[in-house]
Amino acid sequence: MIHSRAVVGENCLIGQGVTIGGKSGWYEVPVIGNNVIINAGAKIIGPVRIGNNVEIGASTVVVKDVPSNCVVAGIPARILRSNMTIDDWTEMNKEKVRGDKPFPVTPERK
Repeated sequence: MIHSRAVVGENCLIGQGVTIGGKSGWYEVPVIGNNVIINAGAKIIGPVRIGNNVEIGASTVVVKDVPSNCVVAGIPARILRSNMTIDDWTEMNKEKVRGDKPFPVTPERK
């Protein structure tokens, strides 16, 4: 669910079950920057601003502003990593490999 007045930047990925909405008694709604990943079940509530290049973890509840170039998670949201560079993003989001098979791997039956 996305509030009709909410602002979502370019190149954003929004997972399923995400709520981006206002707060009772407030006219302001969330403003989300560019290149933001909002994982499933996250809630962004009230007059908050999300910076550019941010990843919001699954089921996170964001009620305060989030600076650019960071990763947040938790209830309420807290910063797990900040001042991330493009190399950090590439490393974090590359395909995981276990041995010669891509992760996750179902154990082989014997």
